[in-house]
Amino acid sequence: MSFDRASILFFVLAVLALTALELVRDRADRGSTGERFGWLAVLAMLAHPLAWWLADTNSLRGDLTPFLALDLVAAGAIGTCVANGAPGGKAFAPLLLVSALALSLGVQQLPATSAASSGPGITGALLASVMLCAVFVGAAAECARHARLDRATRRPLFLLALLCGAAAVLQLTAALLVATMQESTAPAMQLLAATGTLWLLLKLMLASTLIRLFAARRARAQDSLSRALVDKANIAMHDLRVVAQAFYQMPGKAMVTDAGGRILFANADARRLLAYREIAEQRLEDLFVAVQPTGHQQVRALFEKPGRDVELVQIRMTGVECGGRSYHLLQLEPMPFDYATLRSLMVDSRSDAPHEATGLLDHHFAIAAMADGWFRLLDPIDRYAASGLFWDKLRLLSASDSEISYLESSIATASDAQGWLQLRSGGGLAVRLHKLHTPDHKLLYRAELALVDDAVQTGAHAPCVAADHARAERRS
Repeated sequence: MSFDRASILFFVLAVLALTALELVRDRADRGSTGERFGWLAVLAMLAHPLAWWLADTNSLRGDLTPFLALDLVAAGAIGTCVANGAPGGKAFAPLLLVSALALSLGVQQLPATSAASSGPGITGALLASVMLCAVFVGAAAECARHARLDRATRRPLFLLALLCGAAAVLQLTAALLVATMQESTAPAMQLLAATGTLWLLLKLMLASTLIRLFAARRARAQDSLSRALVDKANIAMHDLRVVAQAFYQMPGKAMVTDAGGRILFANADARRLLAYREIAEQRLEDLFVAVQPTGHQQVRALFEKPGRDVELVQIRMTGVECGGRSYHLLQLEPMPFDYATLRSLMVDSRSDAPHEATGLLDHHFAIAAMADGWFRLLDPIDRYAASGLFWDKLRLLSASDSEISYLESSIATASDAQGWLQLRSGGGLAVRLHKLHTPDHKLLYRAELALVDDAVQTGAHAPCVAADHARAERRS
């Protein structure tokens, strides 16, 4: 077979473009055995056309038939690439090169039969075509065998088998042409040129299909890795679910928080103690009405249930290190209800801001306990701020009788009441009352007061203040 310059140039440029596109991809498995032999096959298929193009361009004379031995190397490398392993181990590549060298020397040294002998005999080109036909038949059989075994790479392997079979048929056709051609006539040369063009096209398709096989194998490896990671994650999640379920059913009331105090998990007994409130992502300060440290890794807390019932809880904290992070295991134990402890939690242990005051009232709204902010507010006008009725103290601070009456009526019918009073000394006072039910069925009130600026819009918080102002103006 013979070639023309345009076909060879197109073939070389196309193979180089495919190779460049494949090599620029970011891959981690460039060194696999199958891929190394695949690239060997691609490079070996370039040798004969390149030698022909160089000889034709530089007008060099010589027999280029020995370069077909590199196509034998390409066929053997294709079979090895498909098998993804060299038969015979490391000795396969040297044996393949020795076979190619023997073929090249054989076709070079084999003398042609003389014209006097009967028939054309066996020439070098005929021997090379027959050898290539046999090797490509073996490569096609290997591709077909592995196509039936490997589902993930079935399509490129079947295509390789068809292309190798077509290459064997084309080499057999070239051998028959060489054997039957009597002289170098124009039709015979055109037929050999067409055979050469088809041979280049087949080799280009073989190179493209090999690259496609590389991609299919990488996809299969990634899919296998993904499935293995998913299976490993499922096993880990199953173990985690077992541990979480065991912790959830563990006797005792326990919670887990991160280093910042954010609650991550609570077991069944803790959820029952906290009346099944939504506690995920909350902090202890958000979950409990008041929290007071009582020692190393130990606090007391006041919890309010949905029905306004309050309960005292003792919390012991244990530090846990896991995965380089710090967590806390909290053990909750209910405490006997005690008014002294309640007072300490809600009033004595608080550090209110200068403009705030917190207090505790009994069921008759008599002052049971007040924080320091209350005394700072009342000391200038009342030396007995620690006792008496809460409403009387408010009337000493403010002339907003209507707003105070509104607060009284609101807290009598609801669990919360809010109001805004204008102080006699100027400015305003925001008041909030909240009902609490003790375990012995007694009623208490939590009072929260805060000084606000004069610029606060009174009508938005205290609808009765405007009426008080109007009544005061009429009196004047």
